[in-house]
Amino acid sequence: MKTRILLFVQEGCAKQRYIDALADCGVQVFVTSSFSDLSEEICSQTYHGLFLDMPTKLKAIRENKSYVYRLVEKFPVSHLIADDTTGKIRCCYFNKKTCTSLLGFINTQCRDAIPQKIREETRKELHLHLSMQKGKDDKRPERSVTKNISSGGCFIVSTHRWKVGNDIWLRFREINDSKLILAQIRTVVKWGEGRQIPGVGVEFKDLSQLHAEWLANTLK
Repeated sequence: MKTRILLFVQEGCAKQRYIDALADCGVQVFVTSSFSDLSEEICSQTYHGLFLDMPTKLKAIRENKSYVYRLVEKFPVSHLIADDTTGKIRCCYFNKKTCTSLLGFINTQCRDAIPQKIREETRKELHLHLSMQKGKDDKRPERSVTKNISSGGCFIVSTHRWKVGNDIWLRFREINDSKLILAQIRTVVKWGEGRQIPGVGVEFKDLSQLHAEWLANTLK
């Protein structure tokens, strides 16, 4: 099996520099610009290790530090910094006091690692209509659509202001049930952030039997 690496880097000149450097390392590289809005393709693969562009990571942990660390904790992780002046790439990881090369990290930390998925619950790209409420008695719910969904949560397109950690109540148009679904906001992507779809990633907290059965059938 070829060593598979997942690279987290936002759009910009550093992205292609990293990709070009990794092309010489004999690994298969997958790239995502977001920690929160992971595609179905990214979630369906297994990885031997992760490379995190430092500006991309710092931006993500300002929004939701605990989520980022939970996402990457089971992998060998190296941080990358692209020096715009020299064109060099600095590669650092936890048990090295000094920076090393990308290939050095791959050979010593990744090649013998057990490949794992970045998220066990693969999200399916599925556009379901729903309303979002900040409270059970909210008289002005926001109508929207999901970008993707899994058994544990979904990403909902939205340009409204939301806060990580807040509760949110959902009602899917496709479910014939008046009971609201309680969820908690885990990630927020604001309008205008890079080239990402704005919205919220939520975790389902209270699914009735009817909701759970509907979700299971939907994800088949």
